[in-house]
Amino acid sequence: MVNIRTCLLAALSLITVPAFAADVPDPFLDIAAQYKAAKPKPELSEEARKFKVQAEFMVQEKQTDKAIALYGKALELAPWWAEGRYKLGLLLGEKKKYRDGMVEMKRYLLLAPEGADARAAQDRIYQWEMVAEPVAGKVYSDCPECPEMVELPAGSFDMGSKDGKPDEQPVHRVSVKAFAIGKTEVTQAQWLAVMGNNPSNFATCGDTCPVEQVSWDDAQAYIKKLNAKTGKQYRLPTEAEWEYACRAGTEFEYCGGETADKVSWNDFNSGSFFFNTPHPVATKQANAFGLYDMSGNVWEWVEDTYHPNYEGAPTDGSARVDGSMRVLRGGSWGYDPTFGRASVRIRFSTSFRYYSHGFRLARSL
Repeated sequence: MVNIRTCLLAALSLITVPAFAADVPDPFLDIAAQYKAAKPKPELSEEARKFKVQAEFMVQEKQTDKAIALYGKALELAPWWAEGRYKLGLLLGEKKKYRDGMVEMKRYLLLAPEGADARAAQDRIYQWEMVAEPVAGKVYSDCPECPEMVELPAGSFDMGSKDGKPDEQPVHRVSVKAFAIGKTEVTQAQWLAVMGNNPSNFATCGDTCPVEQVSWDDAQAYIKKLNAKTGKQYRLPTEAEWEYACRAGTEFEYCGGETADKVSWNDFNSGSFFFNTPHPVATKQANAFGLYDMSGNVWEWVEDTYHPNYEGAPTDGSARVDGSMRVLRGGSWGYDPTFGRASVRIRFSTSFRYYSHGFRLARSL
């Protein structure tokens, strides 16, 4: 059991608190520490025991939702009750609430790292982390004119599309480290505040419209000035990071849904014949990470160079930079909605400017 306990504690040190919240301690750590130090160990109060017995009966009656609620009531009174954490975790897993179930299993392990169910709890975590949808972390801005950033947890996903074009294949598994990405595309006001000009063809669209008619080189110039201004290390997202952020733990056709109209501005909904335009950011439905316009509005430059397929592509989320043309993702206001699919890719030279090309920022954590 010593080896298992060592492995469990090492794993908990990495997974108890998400990477994006490293500066916010988990209050449950104090509960676990107090429980471990207590001599003698506390016992369930009569009221907590009542909820425990009722929960067990609801499990027998196959009324899982009621059992979950009753275990929750018991744990409100006795948050240190390890067995209750484990049983609640199992029930949440049955309801496919895998992320909530993982929280309970991790808390069980904090309370009882050598408990009878420690091995089973850790194995459940291993299983559920493969299917639990990732959850975005805090949203922040480094300065008044800086884009809002959303911190995303590390995760794995299948990149590409088996039904897409040849350059979207083969589908391959990619693991991405935790990073932050822009909540929206960089706006005209944000560009102007850093660069002192507005290159946009649609400047009359307004401050909250995405900056466009910028090349990959232009985006790098903006990032260099923003980094100097803030002391941070902004960059373009890698292509893998972009698609991971777009998909947000789902398998939708578009970034946030199965239909383009709800999540994107494209040439079917952004104006009338020959009079399509970009629109203010964040005016369509966000995806599960709370990111806007990942599909549509403007194409977004990423860090990677283009290759005609994913043969030999990195599987660690890093950028592929052994080519010349740079990749854009997401479709735009002036393109058919299908260009906004999660896996679609186009490419241009680093100096090419176009009035439907923009970008959003990323930052390593």
